[in-house]
Amino acid sequence: MEIKPKNDYEALVLALTLSVTAVNEEKSQKALTMAEEFAAKLSELEVERAKREAEKAVEKMLEET
Repeated sequence: MEIKPKNDYEALVLALTLSVTAVNEEKSQKALTMAEEFAAKLSELEVERAKREAEKAVEKMLEET
């Protein structure tokens, strides 16, 4: 399944989610680096909202397993 974010906010949510769910530390760090780049383009409020959304996405994934 391929997910294509439409903007920096969606990209940040996806990168944060991937940083937590990555299969290894290297991929997690790569996703975190991308998240930092996207976060730099957004307001502090948007970043906090993206963190909460990513956290909910991870929780949902865990519930489905």
